[in-house]
Amino acid sequence: MRTLVKILIAHLSIFVFLLCDTDAAGFTVDQFKHAKLVEKDDLPGFKQSETIRVLYYFHVDNPRHRGFYFEYDKSAEYLGLYNIKLGVVNCQDPSNSDVDKCMQDGTAGFVYTYNHGNELLALEIETMFDVNSIMSNILQLALLRDVPILQTETERENFVNKHKGTNDIIFSFQKAIGTYEHRIFMEVAYAFHHKFKFAISTSTTAVTGLVSSPETVEDAKVWFLMCSQVSHKGDDCFVKMYDEKMDLSTLATFMRRLDSPPNFDIPGNGTTHPYTSDLDLHLVFLFYREPTKENVQEMVRLIGRQFHGTAGFVTVDLENAKLGTIGIEEIPDSTPAIGVQLKSEVKPVFMTEAWSLDGAIEFFANKLQEFDVAFRDDEKQSSSEISRPVDDGQDDENPSEKDRYDEDIETEDDQVAEAIQRARKIKMDLALVKKLTDKTFTTTVKENDIVFTLFYLPFDQRSLAFLRAYGEAARKFEKQTDRPYTLVNCHDWTDVCGEEKITQYPILRIYRQGRLLKDYDGLLSTEGVVDSYKLLKQEKPVYLPDIEDIEKFSSGVLPDGSNVTGSVSMMAFYSDQQKEVQTYREVAEKLGDKFMFGMNSEGKGKDVAKKYDCVDLPCVILLKSYDLVQPFITYKGDFSSAEELTKFIENSLIPSLAELTPSIFPRLYKQNRPFVISFIDDTDTSKEMLEPIQSLVKGGSFPDLIFCSLQSGEINSFGRQILQTYHNSTSSSLPALSYAHLKEGKVYNYLDKAFTKDQIEAWLREIQTQVIDNKTLFLLKQGTFKPRIKGYHFLDFIKEDEELKNKRKRGKKVDPDVVTANIHGIGFDSEGNEVVNMGNVVKKEETVDDSEIRRELIDLQKSRLYHHSESKHKPPQKKPDNLSSPPVDVSSDPSNVSPPSETLGSGEPAPHSTTPTSDGSTPSSSKEKIIHEDL
Repeated sequence: MRTLVKILIAHLSIFVFLLCDTDAAGFTVDQFKHAKLVEKDDLPGFKQSETIRVLYYFHVDNPRHRGFYFEYDKSAEYLGLYNIKLGVVNCQDPSNSDVDKCMQDGTAGFVYTYNHGNELLALEIETMFDVNSIMSNILQLALLRDVPILQTETERENFVNKHKGTNDIIFSFQKAIGTYEHRIFMEVAYAFHHKFKFAISTSTTAVTGLVSSPETVEDAKVWFLMCSQVSHKGDDCFVKMYDEKMDLSTLATFMRRLDSPPNFDIPGNGTTHPYTSDLDLHLVFLFYREPTKENVQEMVRLIGRQFHGTAGFVTVDLENAKLGTIGIEEIPDSTPAIGVQLKSEVKPVFMTEAWSLDGAIEFFANKLQEFDVAFRDDEKQSSSEISRPVDDGQDDENPSEKDRYDEDIETEDDQVAEAIQRARKIKMDLALVKKLTDKTFTTTVKENDIVFTLFYLPFDQRSLAFLRAYGEAARKFEKQTDRPYTLVNCHDWTDVCGEEKITQYPILRIYRQGRLLKDYDGLLSTEGVVDSYKLLKQEKPVYLPDIEDIEKFSSGVLPDGSNVTGSVSMMAFYSDQQKEVQTYREVAEKLGDKFMFGMNSEGKGKDVAKKYDCVDLPCVILLKSYDLVQPFITYKGDFSSAEELTKFIENSLIPSLAELTPSIFPRLYKQNRPFVISFIDDTDTSKEMLEPIQSLVKGGSFPDLIFCSLQSGEINSFGRQILQTYHNSTSSSLPALSYAHLKEGKVYNYLDKAFTKDQIEAWLREIQTQVIDNKTLFLLKQGTFKPRIKGYHFLDFIKEDEELKNKRKRGKKVDPDVVTANIHGIGFDSEGNEVVNMGNVVKKEETVDDSEIRRELIDLQKSRLYHHSESKHKPPQKKPDNLSSPPVDVSSDPSNVSPPSETLGSGEPAPHSTTPTSDGSTPSSSKEKIIHEDL
């Protein structure tokens, strides 16, 4: 019963404020104005309702709960509009003494929900601290079938696949259930859940694929997934993220825009378009005559879906439309023609250049960009006026916010962002990187053999970090005709990035002959990008015709005299093994952008192969020029298995005696083998100590161990810190040797012995056979995950603010608006809701009232929900692509709307009627959980 409570995360500090700010006088049930006082005889009927019913059993006045009493009563007023009734049972009334919940201990700390006489869920008062949390919790319960909670990426994908070809989806991430953002999302879902399919999540893993870094998502997000037009289950839905204000008015308007048709033809769909001014849409007028009809239809097909909810596309047939009803004074003479009327304008602006599809799209995009720039400038000016210091008449006892700042906490802890900040004065060299737009992207990719395209965001720190290295890579080709490196700014060219399905930044894509070859998955470095291009230009594999060419290749030189690219290369020798040769070619094509592949298939490499421990052909060798201990590894597996050969290459890349670094440690740790770590510095003693270790590695006597070295010469180095931890001493000397089994938390230190091969080998054998002296054993402490830097104690801040507020209350009367601003910030009302149009707060008639918006949503929902019978439902119809088909008006024809199809899951009992007992309690047989399995 309490599983939902675990999800309903609440900020208890706000609850504390509500408790402290209420009147010190006692509270009685008579003070409930909107919550219905339910008598014992009325209790069974109240619970029996078809809609959700909520009851609070009032025992005694609890000062800690007074804030809840007022918020519960206020919520009753709002939820009444949704036909959800909130009631109160007065357990102090002797006539209610035998009501089951009045007789039970602890019920005063819960709110109880009912449906069809069944008890659904008990919600803790601690999570119901304000109107937002109460309304969002109750609405989530009421719409549990229609707004499922999806907590994993797989659940979201299954939900999306289920509705492909039939319904569009509104999906939201909420940082917690019970917030203001969750409340307004549920209110909008109540009104529109018969038009769209809604779903919600509080887990960042569920948004994987929608954002580049799910773990960084903190604020509430809403996505519109256009799935109704997807014809095949394997195709992706077009995704549009809601990027406007997260308040009820703005979100409701956005939903009404999505509910409007994406395009409207005059007179094919009617004489006047439906895009009224209150929808706050840009308008795109496309004029045509019969010979030019296909031109405007093509533009709508290309960009209409992407800008649905942002702009309304109106196509006008000049031969048949009654021009007087369009509302445009100037009508173009020639067609096709385009006019863009921004939401801030009263008439459209026409394109004066000759019509072309690319030109028309660019004209529209430029107009949108002009509007966005002007809008941002207005917001900056508005915010600067709001943020001017105001003399509020407070005394000097108010603690300064600056006194609370801690320099250590305010320091940037994102290492990438810090590096970008330090390098900001050094100008990036991007002169040789071609910047692509929606006009040049397709032609550039098609006209060149190999093209690298970086998709990035100019405000993303990781994009900026790689951008500098990317420019340096392009400079390497300054004297060549090849200029393979291009980039697309996804902030400016969202259409290009949308068509390419870019969902994370930065991402480097490789195109070959007009087609996507692959996403670059190497290191985001200058050398990595340059090497990848050079390798792609090479033949795969490089043919080595004779012994001389084979010898050159093994030394790092190609047959044409140029150097082998990269520090790892593959060399293979065959003799009439056609199947094995084909396997090698497949692997070379797959990994050809990472390693150089060479091959001789006529048997001429037989003598050379003997140098690499190959008895006969075929022979495949991996060459590692950087590995001084093991410069080559010979393949011993199945030569006809591409999968096995690929796995061999990937597992052989790590040096046999690797230097332990942050980049290589994860790959070593994944092998789940003990480490033998040589702590060294740059002295000759350390070099001498490594010689017996290298001999052991070459001998292969310990294949189950990972041999590595760690530079520990610097006093403050990471290696020195590990050395001191393992030896439990700050005076450990170098060189040193440790055996660390990290999975078991055991460390054995090599002490008081000479660094000779025999003694080290004997020491390792003793550890493996468990005959080692435990005096050399050190146990690692059980670690815990903690914040990397210290943080603020915000509860202390709240207590300080409360003490100051109470002190002022006793001394003088404080303006409630000032108190609200101190608690919630400038621009928010007493409930913590953002106030629209700060400059017009005093003009009551100009402000937007949520209650009016809410009533409009209720009316909209009723027009769909209550004005039809089930027998009139029809299957959902796909929207036709042609412009002449009239859009469906759901408000006037509810029969075209499909009923919700979500169920409660397998094995879940359907709601059933149960007759309550005379005392108002519910029989135990009726208390089956009618709760979604995710809760």
